Amino acid sequence: MPVHTLLCTFAPVKKNFLLFILVGVPMLMLAAQDVPTDTARIYTLDEAVVTGSPKDHVALSQQAQSSSSFDGDDLVRKGIAAPKDISAIAPNLYMPDYGSRLTSAVYVRGVGSRSGSPAVGLYVDNIPLSDKSMYDFELGDIERIDVLRGPAGTLYGRGSMGGLLRIFTADPTYHTGTHLRLAASTRENGLGGMFQTYLHPAQTLALSVGGFLRGDKGFRRNATSGHGADGSRLGGGRMRAVFRPNEAWRFDLTASYQYSDEDSNPYVLLSATDDAYFPERAGMTREDLTGKISQNRQSSYRRSLLNSGLSAEWRGSSLSFTSITSGQFFRDRLFMDQDYIAADIFSLEQKQRYGSLSEELTLRNHTDGRWQWTFGTFFQADRKRTTCPVDFYEDGVDFFNQTFRRVMPPFIALTFTDERLPFFARLTSPSTNAALFHQSTLKNLFASGLSLTAGLRLDYDRHSLRLASPATDYNYNFHLDMPDYGLLIDAPFSADAAFSGRSHMDTWKLLPKVALSYNLPDELGMVYGSVSRGYRAGGYNMENYSDLSQNLLRRNIMLQVADFSEQTIMGLPISETSKQAAVGGMSAMIHANMPQPVNVEQLAYEPETSWSHEIGAHLDLLSHKLQADAALFMTRTHDLQVSRFSPSGMGREVVNAGESRTFGAELSLRHQQAWGGSTPATTLDLLLCYGFAHSTFTRYDAGTVGGVANDYKGNYVPFAPRHTLALSADLRHELSQTGFLRAFFGDLSLTGEGSIYWDEANTMKRPFAARLSARLGAELGGIATLTLWGRNLTANRYESFSFLSMSRRYAQWGDPLHFALELDLRL
Repeated sequence: MPVHTLLCTFAPVKKNFLLFILVGVPMLMLAAQDVPTDTARIYTLDEAVVTGSPKDHVALSQQAQSSSSFDGDDLVRKGIAAPKDISAIAPNLYMPDYGSRLTSAVYVRGVGSRSGSPAVGLYVDNIPLSDKSMYDFELGDIERIDVLRGPAGTLYGRGSMGGLLRIFTADPTYHTGTHLRLAASTRENGLGGMFQTYLHPAQTLALSVGGFLRGDKGFRRNATSGHGADGSRLGGGRMRAVFRPNEAWRFDLTASYQYSDEDSNPYVLLSATDDAYFPERAGMTREDLTGKISQNRQSSYRRSLLNSGLSAEWRGSSLSFTSITSGQFFRDRLFMDQDYIAADIFSLEQKQRYGSLSEELTLRNHTDGRWQWTFGTFFQADRKRTTCPVDFYEDGVDFFNQTFRRVMPPFIALTFTDERLPFFARLTSPSTNAALFHQSTLKNLFASGLSLTAGLRLDYDRHSLRLASPATDYNYNFHLDMPDYGLLIDAPFSADAAFSGRSHMDTWKLLPKVALSYNLPDELGMVYGSVSRGYRAGGYNMENYSDLSQNLLRRNIMLQVADFSEQTIMGLPISETSKQAAVGGMSAMIHANMPQPVNVEQLAYEPETSWSHEIGAHLDLLSHKLQADAALFMTRTHDLQVSRFSPSGMGREVVNAGESRTFGAELSLRHQQAWGGSTPATTLDLLLCYGFAHSTFTRYDAGTVGGVANDYKGNYVPFAPRHTLALSADLRHELSQTGFLRAFFGDLSLTGEGSIYWDEANTMKRPFAARLSARLGAELGGIATLTLWGRNLTANRYESFSFLSMSRRYAQWGDPLHFALELDLRL
């Protein structure tokens, strides 16, 4: 299929980007003809390209922290083009694919977040992504991914409590030519294409320009509409420019844009505890809907994402100074059928506009002396504006009527007369973060090879919320009746749910780190021990405002009903004793079920902090043919933030759930073997990665429901897996350097994670689930690579997510068995 034909199949992507792809690619390819077309790297990564953070003095494998690193060859072999693709490949790292790109959950060592502030940081070319709604994206030119486990807040701040992901893309200084990729997949009918071109218009300037388009119909079907329930369309472009006017200065400018449009939240109804909230209409019984995706209003998620950053580095004879400026903007729309079945109960439409600016200044020395140090300062300001109207439709109005029948006195009948009950609010949440940080390493302390690392960060956070619920123009109409008294009251009644308010929280935190490390003799590696503090910012539950509006509406209605009923009863021609008895009974029941007054502060949740202790080793064994990384750790977390469904069952909220303790272990073994000193030659790469994280609540009082105390002490912390496992074997055989068939290769890998609990009560659990994948390919003519992928070859069916809402349990299934074919061209 011609490239232009393939790209034109993605009409939902914006027209200006399509024009850029269709016109820009040929122009860039023509421009690239003036430079050498050898697509092999000029230097290998180890020889010339030093890709790392401006805060690092030594390679990641020499730092006193558990970590994993994957270079370009690893990423190609494992088909990694996005952060979530490395889930479970790095020990104790779990990035589930559920809901939509908005969710972007990341867990490291049992620490993570489904909503709210991020608990694991993410950097792309040293540019921080400040909001986790941006974490699920794709890149076509990733050169290395680093995974740092354990609190990294001393150097990286509030969002790296569980760890840090660092992604480095290809530096155009060390690349030439053009890379094209076309791909097609089965089952989901997916098609995709990408390109990357490297240009060198001047000796001091290197450029890279790339773009991609991809679309698929998804694996699941919506039984109600008959259309796909998890299809997606996405595309984007990226530019990077590196300017080196002299030996001292280096400027690195990056800018990227991505657009995605997906059918989201493909939740299957697994079971229901009773027939509550199943409308009594044909085809909507519990039995008819079980085992199906049956949303009558298809959930969807759209996002436009723009990231940009400028890094300016000056390197002197002994000092380095770096300035990193970044700006991010995204706009999105989530529409979610929140009852997730064919019933027309209620939906959420959440729209966000987010902008962020940040600046980080770093000064460090880079001598070989005994003292290595880093000083820095960081500032960030962002602003998010959210509108999230919640609409209750025909079946939702019936639900409200049922609710009021349960909480009102039996002699009062209350019925809403509107066909639709909308709740609307505008929420603006600006925040500011500022920090000063320092880290020093003293080498050869007391003994040769012994080093002490100590650091401290002073972090200030301010989060604010301005909420306006302009429902004063909308009145909720209802009918009131007292049949037991022989009265027919048919007067119009109405109430509103309008409220507004402001809130803010200021937080100061000290984030220290201390580590001891020892370099083993004969270049065998190092051992280390460390203690560090982590911090995750607090915030506000945006989605949960509708619960406050509903509680306010209930309160206003019940107060109005109480006043009107008292006046009506006191006017009846009955004895005074009967009047007082009726009013007293009515008042007692109404006030017993009346919600408390609402305010914006009820949406807030507090910051989360932790202390982590770790011992570990980075080892080179068997004449550097076996690399081993191992660690033991224990983390105590205070004011633990847990994402759960609100008490109404109609929204999500983040709450501070007391304390937790996590202890665990990590092990990575990698063995590389080669046979034959020249072509033909064979290489074998074996990898084993295992992570164990036992995370339980040490204190969690969930309150009392129905007179029963919910104490979850000793229960497992939900959503994070207890085990992660990755096994892989990569074989490559080179045949010729000049023939048509240059080499063939194969890869077999097994990844899995579990067990995972889906709730704090530990009533829902997913056992360990593994997936087998394989890859076969050949290099042809020196410019083409043809690869056949197979994923989930055993067709294992497993839950990628599950939850309980409105007495019903739902799940999203993981991707089934499917295949993909890729053609790579390097020109």
